[in-house]
Amino acid sequence: MKTSHAFRTWTSGKAVFVGIAGICFALSAQAGDGAAPGIIRTQVVVTFDDLNLASPAGARTLYARLKSASQQACGNRPDARDLQRFRDYKACYEKALDKAVHKVDSAQLQALHRKSAESTLG
Repeated sequence: MKTSHAFRTWTSGKAVFVGIAGICFALSAQAGDGAAPGIIRTQVVVTFDDLNLASPAGARTLYARLKSASQQACGNRPDARDLQRFRDYKACYEKALDKAVHKVDSAQLQALHRKSAESTLG
């Protein structure tokens, strides 16, 4: 099955919306939902009004929430033995997380994200 992803993240006050819109050629939308056939839309709201993003602890907590939301929005991690699905999931997850971190616009959060990305590469 061929999949294409478009990503959306946006902030509203103290919430980040992490989402994807994927076109799956083997799937069709339910009748009457107003979406085009074959479009899957997933959005996950992450709130952080309870966090102080200037603190390392607050940034770590939000980063964990964003990672979890990105995983949910991308359909959870498939078995690594299914290489194409795993690659698609990984690309979706990384892009959704990157966009969400960027939208929050917190230096602490961005530093944590860079450090996490560097440790994954090396």
